[in-house]
Amino acid sequence: LHVKYSHEKYEPSVFIAMNHMKQLPIEKETLAHELQELLQANNPIRTIDCFDISHFQSSYLVGSCVRFTNGYPDKNNFRRFKIRTLTEQNDYAALHEIVSRRYKNPADLPDLVLIDGGKGQLSSVRNLFPQALFVSLAKREETLYTPRHPEGILLDPKTSTGKTLIALRDYAHHFAVTYHKLRRHKNLAPKSTKT
Repeated sequence: LHVKYSHEKYEPSVFIAMNHMKQLPIEKETLAHELQELLQANNPIRTIDCFDISHFQSSYLVGSCVRFTNGYPDKNNFRRFKIRTLTEQNDYAALHEIVSRRYKNPADLPDLVLIDGGKGQLSSVRNLFPQALFVSLAKREETLYTPRHPEGILLDPKTSTGKTLIALRDYAHHFAVTYHKLRRHKNLAPKSTKT
């Protein structure tokens, strides 16, 4: 599914990472190695997918996945999902479903999978693909949970790595909320009647 995407629908703060990259003398390869060091990964981090869930009182459950490559949005690899297996809110099960669906072909796995949420959200998906690196980022105090930091570490939003991961998380959140609102408005719109 290719998603038509409009930057104007999203808050300017979502683009902190890209603006930061333009303003500072930091190369894409430097960021990839800084992320590798932060996450203690085996390889530089160049491609990152971020997932989020959106709903309204357990209705119109949807999910999103956005991909960034070298710190920039890769719109051809954006995905949005209607949650098929749930009728009530369960973020853990919803994440499990959409991550499973996104990577039916393991070749699609990025260098890093970032989940919007905390320890519970991460636990619901991290064992789906043992070959992939999964982390989660909670909005409260920007706490990052990784395999090396199961109790979480505070992410510094002033660093290039911090700005990038926070921007990805926010980007996925807005993408999911926009899709949720689209589905909700379509269902709530009055039906035309023929006379």
